[in-house]
Amino acid sequence: MESTNNHQFIAFSPIVVHQYRRRSIPTIITDDHINGILEKLGSSKQDLTTEQLSTFTSTTETSSRLFTIETSTSTNQTSSVSLFQTKRLPIDPDVVAPDGSLVRNLLTTIGGSMAQFDLPPGMTSNAVEHRTVYEIWYFLSGQGEFWRKQKEIEEIVTVDTNVCITIPVGTQFQFRTIGRKPLIAVAITMPPWPGENEAMPRKGIWNATFIGLPNSSTKLLNSIYLWMIILTLQIAKTL
Repeated sequence: MESTNNHQFIAFSPIVVHQYRRRSIPTIITDDHINGILEKLGSSKQDLTTEQLSTFTSTTETSSRLFTIETSTSTNQTSSVSLFQTKRLPIDPDVVAPDGSLVRNLLTTIGGSMAQFDLPPGMTSNAVEHRTVYEIWYFLSGQGEFWRKQKEIEEIVTVDTNVCITIPVGTQFQFRTIGRKPLIAVAITMPPWPGENEAMPRKGIWNATFIGLPNSSTKLLNSIYLWMIILTLQIAKTL
């Protein structure tokens, strides 16, 4: 299978197509082909049938744009193309995480989600364990200690600016701040965060500052706690 300058795709003999499928070789679409693709789509997001594109997978990344087309050999199987997104970090936290940290949600894709986590000075998180998601944390500022445990293996590491850690599924973890600055990290969750039931409470090794309030009947207490944390952060910035 190859692409011509007039944006048409030519299918060779079944033997060649079969070899192409077995090798799973991606076809790279250049800038010259993007206009043709958009003409076929007709809009920012449109379903494509296998009659239009036969067992074809292609990606292209130009000028911070990513187009992905995936089709199946099944009749009438459809796929879609998602547009890129842009978002500025929220000024105020969106929610209190099950571990007690403040969460500012960023963007989400099919493969994962990203958010920023803040733990105010002098605070210790709840110990939790994730049911299904993996996470990678990269610390932006502050200093703290991070405890992780997998079955019989456990350790406590010091975390600060430019330290990166992983939290695989089945890992118990807890963290706390050191000093007078909040501990701030940006994290990727894979797959995207499914909801508050994802985090399972665990015993931990330190006394937690925050007591989890996930139920709807405690929304008022959650709001009060969030307000207190924001006030604490504002005071810490003035010191």
